[in-house]
Amino acid sequence: MTLKIETAADLAVRECLEKHRSFALIAGAGSGKTSSLVDALESVRQREGRQLRQNGQHVACITFTKRAVEVIKVRLGFDDLYRVSTLHSFLWEQMSRFQSDIREALITRRLPALIVRERAKDNGGNSRAAIDARNKAAQYEKNLEALPTVDHFRYRDAKFGDYAKGQIGHDDIIEIATYLFEANATFRRITGLRFPYIFVDEAQDTFEGIVSGLNLVCAGEGLPLVGYFGDPWQQIYDGSAGSFGPPPEGITVSKTENFRCSESVIRLLNAFREDVQQYAAGDNKGREGSVIFRIVKAEKPDLPRKYSEAQIERALAKMDTAITDWGWNDRNDVVKLFLVRQMIARRMGFVELNRLFNGQFASASAEDAFVAGEHLLLLPLTKTIYPLILAYEVKDSRRIIEILRNDSPAFAIDGVNASRTLKAMIETSLALVDQLATHWKTGTIRDVLNFCVDKQMIRASDKLCQHLHREAREETYDEAIHVLDKGDWLADALLGMNTVELPAYASFITNNTAYSTQHGVKGEEYPKILVVYDDVEANWTNYSFARILTPGTAGEPTDGQRERGRKLAYVSFSRALEDLRVLFFTANPEAARKELLATNLLKADQIQISE
Repeated sequence: MTLKIETAADLAVRECLEKHRSFALIAGAGSGKTSSLVDALESVRQREGRQLRQNGQHVACITFTKRAVEVIKVRLGFDDLYRVSTLHSFLWEQMSRFQSDIREALITRRLPALIVRERAKDNGGNSRAAIDARNKAAQYEKNLEALPTVDHFRYRDAKFGDYAKGQIGHDDIIEIATYLFEANATFRRITGLRFPYIFVDEAQDTFEGIVSGLNLVCAGEGLPLVGYFGDPWQQIYDGSAGSFGPPPEGITVSKTENFRCSESVIRLLNAFREDVQQYAAGDNKGREGSVIFRIVKAEKPDLPRKYSEAQIERALAKMDTAITDWGWNDRNDVVKLFLVRQMIARRMGFVELNRLFNGQFASASAEDAFVAGEHLLLLPLTKTIYPLILAYEVKDSRRIIEILRNDSPAFAIDGVNASRTLKAMIETSLALVDQLATHWKTGTIRDVLNFCVDKQMIRASDKLCQHLHREAREETYDEAIHVLDKGDWLADALLGMNTVELPAYASFITNNTAYSTQHGVKGEEYPKILVVYDDVEANWTNYSFARILTPGTAGEPTDGQRERGRKLAYVSFSRALEDLRVLFFTANPEAARKELLATNLLKADQIQISE
């Protein structure tokens, strides 16, 4: 059992708490940031918990994901002294009482900024982008006119709001809160009175305006304390703060231990960044591990900035050869990381689904929903229907009943089967799933969904039912005319497909696979990591790993490519507990090898060349 280790950084944080001084803890990968955060939270409870409870005050802990919220709540024993929540939930809890101020923020800043943004995209032409921007700007202007008559604002689970209906979305929360922190001293004061301590986990992934706002709340003698926990080098999402710091009187603390990675991986991480130099600590001290880069000659793409299907297959074959050479075949502890889903989709078997949701009919929101596994047309299939098929295939009747009771209106306590005996309900459910399995094997996705909606086996949204019941769009899609309705063409294409690719897609989005995107493994750790770098596979505008790793060979990256790529590479490398392999496609392998050696990123025995 690993003993708890109190580091110099933890001691510095404890001193800040004792002196009521704000701070920022810069914690490199694998340094035990969450442990430091929980220790700080527990320290406040031990010293001031009773007084805070008597005052009706709480300790705020803001983190990035719902999963992290639950982890921290468990470690704190679900103590209601703490308010552990995601950033958006925390901000909405504070601002929801300021209804008139929300309206003011929307009228004076948020909606005007959205209108200006869309007008800047409109060049007056008939392109998809211009028409889309023009329509959005007009809609925002109508919303702006309607805002004075809105009685009450609510937070809805969407990127943007429906402002005329009083609904605000994720992005609105951030902008409105930023405005309130800046412009409303009462809002700042009430936030500070409720929360004498505000801790922010994954501070690099919050937003610049929120960091500035919390610093305003906590700036000054006798005001609340804010503590940031994070790492600027692990900021990989556009729009988030990246760098962060405490109010002027606060201090910055660096945590240099690495309790996760092997010695070889830590040496690579230290060569990759200069601001924090880590050393192995705890159980991984003395665990050497290994790092190997295999440099592969990249093919010139057959298609404009894309590989052909045959080229993807050849690239994957080179990956398979490397895995065999490393002795990693038939291992279940290897995770393979790609930048985007194209090669994952090819290898796992959901190419057509991936192509559809990256094609001309897919809006940005549809693509995001596909990546998250939350698209309204796919969610019933992956959440309820496919799990029923899996249970049916292994004859797990108990699991079938469990799924239907949780997800099916027909089997709910007030559903159409509520009056049946338990035996009759079981027989009905098994018979229905038997029929469903037939549709799954022989029908289209439309057939499957129609059957499940008709039998009330799934909770179907109004939008899903509309797509199922309307006539298919028969006219040829014209972007200039149909851009706002392209979701109809997306739905028609999907509903006409069979179910063959759905199991692979469902496995991917539930992380039940050895493949992931490099963005998707943030916060995770695995014994063996394979990272694949190929600038043809990457988004050419945002990333160029050949330029980041070997600028002398491939050319200098743009500032954006350098900033994004270095951080994403750092996150990917630092997931490895023991062994790291990088498959690096480049036009000139030998020149790349010489450059990697010259920059001291790797040693000669860590680099392999493969044509």
